[in-house]
This record gives sequence, structure tokens and C-alpha cells, in this order.
Amino acid sequence: MKRNWRSIGLVFLGLSVLGFGQGCAELKELRTANSRQAITIRDQMDELSRLRVESEAEREEKEMLRAELEILANTIGGGAVVRDTTEGPVIQLPETILFSSGFAVIKKEGKLALQIIAEHLKLKPSTLVRIDGHTDADPIVRSRYLWDSNHHLSAGRALSVLQYLVKKEGIDEKRIHIAGYGANRYIASNDTKEGKKQNRRVELLIISTNR
Repeated sequence: MKRNWRSIGLVFLGLSVLGFGQGCAELKELRTANSRQAITIRDQMDELSRLRVESEAEREEKEMLRAELEILANTIGGGAVVRDTTEGPVIQLPETILFSSGFAVIKKEGKLALQIIAEHLKLKPSTLVRIDGHTDADPIVRSRYLWDSNHHLSAGRALSVLQYLVKKEGIDEKRIHIAGYGANRYIASNDTKEGKKQNRRVELLIISTNR
């Protein structure tokens, strides 16, 4: 009987040692997994920190650009303003500065405004420019023999600004893109005279390529 208890005791001891060994192995694996997870979390936190720094840098860049555009708008006068968009600040030139109603020929006041903008672009040779033409929603009447729609008018005005900057001010054509949105991107109600006046505009988005 004593021999049997002794045998049973040895079996339990063996199992205990085996279990302890397995437990150590599992604990080691768990520690290894935890270590890997900690490294992953640390790397993710480093990446988030890096992205946060980039975001702050971009924010500072936009604020600096906005301040520069504010100076340009104040110098131009005549209703030129800076407007914040999801793509960044834009300098907004009302129709009254650039064109006569329904036409895309740049007026004297518009040429002076574009000269000021061109000087800024010459000081920032690494920037790109997008010129966006916008109109109100009224059908074209006065110059309907020239344009099939407000989209055509807005694109024609953006093209006129591009041609002036390239041909008269020597800005590289490769730096400039244009778009004509017609009445699709209104910033005020087209149900009022004042709202329509605000919607008839050209906007210039200046994009830095130093990133």
C-alpha cells in the first residue's frame, strides 16, 4: 500500500513538474506577445505624434498664407477679400473688379489687381495657382451670343485671368490650373441681389509645393 502511495506521489510530482514547465512556456509566450504588442503600440503612438506635428505645421502654413493673402486683398481693395475653404484660404476677386457683366475681358482695375497678385507669385516660385470662375444662377442675357451657359462664362473668365498672368506678367503656364463652376459653388443666396453679387467672382487658390 505504501508502495502504491509512493507511486501515486511520484505521478503527481511528475505531472506537477510537467504542468509547471508548460506554465513557464505559456508565460514566456505571453510575455513575448505582450512585448510585441507594447512595441506595436509604441510605434503607433510615434506615428500619431508625427502626424500631429505635420497637422500643426500645415495649420501654421495656412495661417501664414492667409496673412499674406489678407495683405494682397487690402492692397487691391475694391471688395477683394480672403475666404477660408476646405482646401485652404483663397483670395476672392468680385466681378466688379475684373469684368463687365456677362463678359470675360479684363478691365483696367482687374489688370491692376492681377499685377499685384503676379508680384506675389513671382516671390513664391514654388507655388501653384488654381483659378476658379464662378457666376450667379441667372440665365445669360446680355452676352448670350458669346456663351452657351454660365459654365462657359465662368470658364472663359478663368481662362482670361490665366492668359493675363502668363502673357502679360510672365508667370509660367505650368504653374496655373483653371476651373469654371458656373453657379454650382455659390457662397450666398441667388434669391437676392446682394447674394448674386457675391456669387459672381473669381477665386485664386495658391498651393505650396514645399512639402
